[in-house]
Amino acid sequence: MGWAQPGFSLITDVSLLHNASKGARFTTIGQTIGAQFHSTKKTGAYVHVSYYVNGSYRNNSVATSKDTGSAVIFLPFSSRSRLGYRGLSLGYKQFLRGSFDNEESWNVYATAGFGLLSGSIENVFDRVIDSSIYVIPGVAVGSGRFTRLTFDVALGAEKAMAAGFFLYGEVRTWLQASSYPSPYLQNNNVPNVLLLNGGVRILFN
Repeated sequence: MGWAQPGFSLITDVSLLHNASKGARFTTIGQTIGAQFHSTKKTGAYVHVSYYVNGSYRNNSVATSKDTGSAVIFLPFSSRSRLGYRGLSLGYKQFLRGSFDNEESWNVYATAGFGLLSGSIENVFDRVIDSSIYVIPGVAVGSGRFTRLTFDVALGAEKAMAAGFFLYGEVRTWLQASSYPSPYLQNNNVPNVLLLNGGVRILFN
């Protein structure tokens, strides 16, 4: 492993997020900003903060009367939801090809770390349903927040455009490391995302 004078980088990118959770599929955009600390030519640590525009999706459900003698036993309704993500991630970066200060050819790298994901969600029904009369399946009406611990991984490539200035692109995902039920989520398989990112890394060495 090659040692070098420690380096420091700032990064920022534009991100395309696809949420693939059942009943909550949407695509939205966001941004990541962060810092990377290069301890050797090949290895280092990172801290990233990301945020995303709220995504929206719809679901159709049927509320069932608690009284089988009711005039209306089944009451169809539609729910409209808005879901937004904010995240903090800390982890390890490994260059598989090249190094943090290589400006002659392409660099290829992988990252792995843990994150704290915060989500905000709002559900609106297309009709008022009395919960004292009907059993309402799916999500609760209103707004709420939830948190998840995540395992964050990425694979990327970058190329120097000028001294200390790199353009990069990468594929990321967040894997659930914890699950806390939320009545506002269609299901608790959140997050289940694929992220495509493109941005710049500025090296201070």
